[in-house]
Amino acid sequence: MDSDRRPTFARHFPRDPVLDALVEAFGRGDYARVRIEASRLAEITEDETLRRAARALVTHTKPDPLAVWLVVLAGALLVVLAAYWIVQEHKGAPHEGQPRAPMSLARSIRAVP
Repeated sequence: MDSDRRPTFARHFPRDPVLDALVEAFGRGDYARVRIEASRLAEITEDETLRRAARALVTHTKPDPLAVWLVVLAGALLVVLAAYWIVQEHKGAPHEGQPRAPMSLARSIRAVP
């Protein structure tokens, strides 16, 4: 991958065939491969700059913590609103099982032919 086509954070990475392949996979969006292989590369390499670069790749594949908290907050809000709606027993909505008039009144009304 050309240095001008590399992600901005990866432009200072050392040139290594394995790391270059991982940067290219990152550019394609193959984050699962990057997470697995970059973690393995960070564990087995002796070169500290290569290890830091591999860890930086793994870090860039993790979700944004703010986005995670916003999804959790939206889920919690959904649960609270659904629970409130259920607990309130749909107040104000007519219940299908209940007659609108008492039975004694309903019997006294004649049916229209």
